[in-house]
Amino acid sequence: MATPWQNLINFIINGEAVSDSVTNRPTRQLAARTQYLYEQLQLLAAGEALFIHGVPVEADALVGQPMYFDASSGTYKRALAAVELDPVNGWYTVAKSAFVVGLLYSKTNTTTGSIISIGMARDFDMSNAIDDPTSSGPYYLSMTEPGKLISPRPAVGVYVLFNRGDDTVHVDPVQKDVLENHIHYKFQLTAEPAGTPNCIEYGDGQVHCIFDADSDLPGWLPADDPVFNGTAPEGAKFGYNLSQDPELLRVWPPLPPDTAYIEVNSQSVEVNNGTCPRVIVNSNGIWWLQDCYGAAPWPPDYPGCSSSSCGPTSSSSGECECTTPIEYMPGHGIDRLDQMSIVLWFAKMVVKTDESVVTSLSPCSENSPISVLNCEGQAQSTGQLCLAVDVSKLLRVESPGYDLVKGFGVDQVLKGPAVTGIKPTSDFALTGIGTEDEDWEVDEDGVYHGEFELALADRAGDPREGEANLTIVSNVREEYDSVLKVFYLHYPAGQAGEVRGRIDVSRIDVPTGNLEMYLWFWFYGRVSAALPTLGATYRRIPLPSSPAALPTSDSPIDTGSWLPGLTLNAGQYGQATTEPFDIAAGDQVLFSLTWDGASGPSDGFGILRSGYRIVVK
Repeated sequence: MATPWQNLINFIINGEAVSDSVTNRPTRQLAARTQYLYEQLQLLAAGEALFIHGVPVEADALVGQPMYFDASSGTYKRALAAVELDPVNGWYTVAKSAFVVGLLYSKTNTTTGSIISIGMARDFDMSNAIDDPTSSGPYYLSMTEPGKLISPRPAVGVYVLFNRGDDTVHVDPVQKDVLENHIHYKFQLTAEPAGTPNCIEYGDGQVHCIFDADSDLPGWLPADDPVFNGTAPEGAKFGYNLSQDPELLRVWPPLPPDTAYIEVNSQSVEVNNGTCPRVIVNSNGIWWLQDCYGAAPWPPDYPGCSSSSCGPTSSSSGECECTTPIEYMPGHGIDRLDQMSIVLWFAKMVVKTDESVVTSLSPCSENSPISVLNCEGQAQSTGQLCLAVDVSKLLRVESPGYDLVKGFGVDQVLKGPAVTGIKPTSDFALTGIGTEDEDWEVDEDGVYHGEFELALADRAGDPREGEANLTIVSNVREEYDSVLKVFYLHYPAGQAGEVRGRIDVSRIDVPTGNLEMYLWFWFYGRVSAALPTLGATYRRIPLPSSPAALPTSDSPIDTGSWLPGLTLNAGQYGQATTEPFDIAAGDQVLFSLTWDGASGPSDGFGILRSGYRIVVK
């Protein structure tokens, strides 16, 4: 800990109790000033380093640790090597925590100290930053622990100092953007098909192709070979078999891919850029886009070719025409028809290693519920990836008949019963269990969610309808039409007929107020004719509140407004309703429908169905 400057000298004042601490107080303060001046003179006399004094520092920072300046807090903090994504430009940049300004040399208090920015520090304790300060060599900023230095160089290599191993360090932090660091590579690609090529000659219009492709051989495969998992770009004819070139595979892919450069027979070819590139290099591989005579990635006179023909006679792709390279055209290098050289150069950013970026991604086991796919839904481990989860592969805890997922445990899908919502009909009503509406809600489809009570809806005021009970018939018989296969009541012509029915009105769950009832009938025509004039009567037997005389007479129902004009052809049916009449809850209603049998259809008529409807006046 450095000695702080003592601003004031507190002398003994009149009346102050004399003790050793009081007597020695000004002496101690003068001694502190002397020590401070001595330390400053040492720094000036040494002339071996540059310092920044009296700056705000992180409270947890320790002497010897590398520091950077945090502009948001205005404080020097412990440095950490890292890269971060620039959301505006979409590329990676060095994090601000990686720009080291120096080492914390001393602290005057918890949050103030001095920083050595460059130069030599002798008799300096580095144990807070280096695990073994006696180990000599260059030290770089740690990527995992703030304020730590490591050796050898990590992926994000920020050089900070050279440690002599004898309590002396040479501080010289590098401010260069480490993302600019890269390595150049050169590889001789195998200019051979990984299989048997076809035999073609100049001018015959055929294209190069491969028979019996073998992914265990080095060289080139058809772009649609299964080994590529469907990653070939549009227009690709062949793909380089990286799996059989271990030296190239070890450092693949180029980062960025645009650094790739390819020469064929010492002549550069279009890679990635241009309107019609000959080769595409991306994170998935090397893809050859041309296959006309001499343009494939092997010599046109490659030995052991097959005389079989394959592929189309034209290899154009849109505006891109495949042309024979000049060295394989007649009169140009005839002695080289069985030779080809393909050289690949590319650069790789040093920072983008398997320690700093994801180089591949795959499921941890064959039965893993997580699949790693490309954007076409096929299995892939590098490039643009998507993750999919197959829940059926998880261990499941379930009850028979319950398929709804209710929760997740460790390697488990928990299933059980549940109702996701209720949509009531007019027969039911829903009310919230609490007094607040937030206990439940209704979506746009009328489905209720949450906690609620289910009860029968109040149907008072709604119409009621039902079928009539036919109790007796007179000169009316039940008929069966064997052609139409229907039942009906037949009023035969030439004789008077009557149907007598009964309707029992419910004492509960009927509309409230003054009630009316009307009768309805489905009439069936046996022959084409208008329906005759019918007689209709009704009798009310009210709900007795005490013993009363039984009503014995019927009242007429006006039928003049409902039957005239209803004409039916043979086999047709139609509905007609009576005029309404008064009733009350709990009534029994007797009714009759009569015909004199004289005027009307020559073969009579029928009734298919009869009923009633109750309404409020």
